[in-house]
Amino acid sequence: MFSRLLSSASIVTILALSFAGDAQARPVEPGTWQAAPGVGMRTQRMVDLGGTPPRVAAVAWRRLAAELGANAQAIWDADTQVPTRVWGSGLAASGAVESTLVAQRTAQNFLAAHLDLLAPGARLDEFELVGDDLSAGIRSLGYVQRYHGRRVVGGQLSLRFKHDRLALIASEALPHVRAVLTDSPVADDLARARALEWLRAEFPAAVAGAVSAPVILPLVGAGPVRYVEARAVEVSSARPLGGWTVYVDAATGAPLARVSTVVSASGTVLYDVPERSPSYGDRVLRPAPFLDVTIDDVPATTDVAGVVGFDAATVQIGLGVRGEFVRIINQAGELASQVVALDEGSEVQWSGADDPHLDAQLTAYIAANAAKEYVRAIASEPLAWLDGQMNVTVSDGSGACNAMSNGDDLFFYDGSENCENTARIPDVVYHETGHSVHNQALIPGVGLFEGALSEGISDYLSATMTGDPRMARGFFLDSQPLRDLDPDGYEWHWPEDRGEAHDEGRIIGGTLWDLRVALVDEMGEAEGVAWADKIWYEAIRRASDIPTMYPEALLVDDDDGDLSNGTPHSCLIDQVFHLHGLVGAAILGGKVRTLEAAGDGTVPVALDIQAAQSSCIDLAPTGATLEWRLRGTQTIESAAMTATPEGFTAALPPQLDGTVIEYRVVADISDGTEASFPANPAYRWYQRYYGPVVPIWCEGFEGDLSAWTLGTEWEVGAPQGKSGDPAAAFAGDKVAGIDLGGDGRYSPQRVMNLTGPMVELPSGFATIRLQYQRWLNVEDAYFDKAEIMVNGELGWRNFNSMMGDNNSKTHHRDSEWSFHDIDITPVAFGGTVQLGFRLSSDGGLELGGWNIDDVCIVGVEEPPPAICGDGVIGAGEGCDDGNSEDGDGCSAECSVETPEEPTGGAQSTSSSDSEGDDSGESEDSATGGNATDTAGCGCHGAGGAGGSSAWMLVLAGLGWRRRTRRRATSAARA
Repeated sequence: MFSRLLSSASIVTILALSFAGDAQARPVEPGTWQAAPGVGMRTQRMVDLGGTPPRVAAVAWRRLAAELGANAQAIWDADTQVPTRVWGSGLAASGAVESTLVAQRTAQNFLAAHLDLLAPGARLDEFELVGDDLSAGIRSLGYVQRYHGRRVVGGQLSLRFKHDRLALIASEALPHVRAVLTDSPVADDLARARALEWLRAEFPAAVAGAVSAPVILPLVGAGPVRYVEARAVEVSSARPLGGWTVYVDAATGAPLARVSTVVSASGTVLYDVPERSPSYGDRVLRPAPFLDVTIDDVPATTDVAGVVGFDAATVQIGLGVRGEFVRIINQAGELASQVVALDEGSEVQWSGADDPHLDAQLTAYIAANAAKEYVRAIASEPLAWLDGQMNVTVSDGSGACNAMSNGDDLFFYDGSENCENTARIPDVVYHETGHSVHNQALIPGVGLFEGALSEGISDYLSATMTGDPRMARGFFLDSQPLRDLDPDGYEWHWPEDRGEAHDEGRIIGGTLWDLRVALVDEMGEAEGVAWADKIWYEAIRRASDIPTMYPEALLVDDDDGDLSNGTPHSCLIDQVFHLHGLVGAAILGGKVRTLEAAGDGTVPVALDIQAAQSSCIDLAPTGATLEWRLRGTQTIESAAMTATPEGFTAALPPQLDGTVIEYRVVADISDGTEASFPANPAYRWYQRYYGPVVPIWCEGFEGDLSAWTLGTEWEVGAPQGKSGDPAAAFAGDKVAGIDLGGDGRYSPQRVMNLTGPMVELPSGFATIRLQYQRWLNVEDAYFDKAEIMVNGELGWRNFNSMMGDNNSKTHHRDSEWSFHDIDITPVAFGGTVQLGFRLSSDGGLELGGWNIDDVCIVGVEEPPPAICGDGVIGAGEGCDDGNSEDGDGCSAECSVETPEEPTGGAQSTSSSDSEGDDSGESEDSATGGNATDTAGCGCHGAGGAGGSSAWMLVLAGLGWRRRTRRRATSAARA
């Protein structure tokens, strides 16, 4: 669990600057989740920046991507498998920016069409509109997720319209929410008591406050997401200062998790200038804006320049540290005040240089007002919080080297022998104000508060105000910065520099600073800083974590509502975000093409990659490798694919009849990433069967199916592309599949059987094989089992990782039609065969299940005796060069004399592979590419689903034709 699960409507954030030398108790980072004993949850969101959709979302993604255009891109949550951000060419939405009704109607239609991708398993009526914001030319709609009326913590969907186009889609929705609900939730007092029991060991003075109505708490961690009905208890502690939302089980009161409402931050003097810190630079006079004063005991207020009017030549002015927008609270004693004479046209000066506690009050007042005024100038629409009064507590003696924000007010600790009083460092005050701005500016249902993101964007506010990326010089009583957003010779990089929130925040802080520098170089100082600040402010209102800042930045910079055609500064944005690891291969468009077969029977494969959004980043394929092995072995052969004008090419070698080859393709990208095909984690290979087969019986599910028995949830019809299912049949129009007409998922706690007719087997075949096309999505067989039964015996079962309840998560996820071959000779007894396809589910995660097409039972005849010298490699022959001569590499007895050296550009190597996916085949089963040289019953060529099945079409014909057999209908089946 992690901070994205916070509701932006209720988040309270306190910033605490961490310092290793401070031994006193202090709050954890903002939005940091801690699980109760025995409750497992993640602490960081795992995201995929590579752009490859999870298998379960592939079909739904292709459907949306087709609408958004060829340049559609996404960032994926690796655990929930929903796209956190989606963008591309956008969709026309005439009138949506101007009219809230048009925007909401457009949003409803869009979500109804694509909810299976954005919120798998949810209904449209489970999302409530809570945010409708028009600012910076962007209309943002935010919806929060509910389950049986209960708020799903952190679950939300949002859409952004710009230039009358739906330009950006976001989802932090939780998938397949199902929870046991109670009619009698624990009472408020019991919920408070159980929450305090957990916290008081560390915070003995903690007190409990408000208790929420029941909510649904997602427990995101190893394995499927779990959901628990809970009650949220607000808990706070004055000394040590802290705050939490504690979730307890609604039925039992047992603690589940707590999230800190405390945001940590550190501040130091960033500039070597007078206003940076008492120990670094000179002191300067700055006007005290919007200050409450008295003029001869009559209340008055200074203006933004610190000017106040009066009607006498000389007055007595009463000074303090409270004003319209900032109110200082001094923990070290009396509040600063004095009465001095003020002459007409003169000025009054008040210094606390010799009194650290007075200086803390004056500096914090000036700096907090300055930060508010700076952000007020950036915001395109009024932010009410900026015009309210913010409490700023200074010189808190309960700790040292810390500063905090509760999402509204600020808190600063006293100094120590190790560090400065943090209220005396303007950089720190700017930083802490940044946290409050972040929390207050979030658009409900659109953005989310996340700790590391808030640290980085708050560092940026401090740096852009001072013009120095080296923040808070003087924090440790010297000239060194607390954090440097632009270290010499290094860039903070995702994901290598992830970790503690302040450290991780430097990734986005450094990114925004580098963007500022680049925009200044291009636009000039004033315009460049203003536009960088604009991108900062509008993006933090809508982002949910560090990776999502990239598409949100593009949206702010966009000028036509179409993110696929670039933005005015997309080159700079791409370059800067890529420099910090926040733009990867997803910015590229990749395509695999099958070229004309060469004269030697090979089929070249081209891999084309070009920039989808921008040509400003030097990303390109640096190489590609074709790997293969004989099924049932661990030795992998590989060949470097040769560069061609079209991309890369290679070929599978010839094999003996009856051989099954497993193969895959891996492409390397210049940024260090790679793309592997296929990407099924439970079975990482394509397969190909070599040799002639004779069709005995085939079924394409297009005609009379009266001989089949369709059990629970099995249907025959056109696939609908739901829950990871295919959007089209492999051949023809129909398939046999589970729940084709519903949401596409199989049900929990069921056994679902599809039973075929009894098939008579002719005599005379050496082996009997089942060969068919499969599109299967099923949970790890530790939980859910997809099986093929032959005459009641097990012929095949999906991969079982055997890693226990928490770690068995190697799910079988096809995203294309895959040929599957099984030698069923051992169970094809009695001269007949009856096939059964079964799926057995438990009570947890449910996926798309079985989809099958083009099912064939085929026979393989005994090979004729090998004839050495006939040019055909037969059984027992190591080679056959068409002659009976020795000394030419192939002896007169057809044995290899000398290993041939490769003569082409592709070098072949071999290695041993012990991947766990091998156990996914319960017997010697294999699949292969589509046959291209002949076609027979159930042996379709380049038809089928298209799109992601390109690799099957690409490598289908890479085998060489063997002997022509009298009854053979296919030299290779796939």
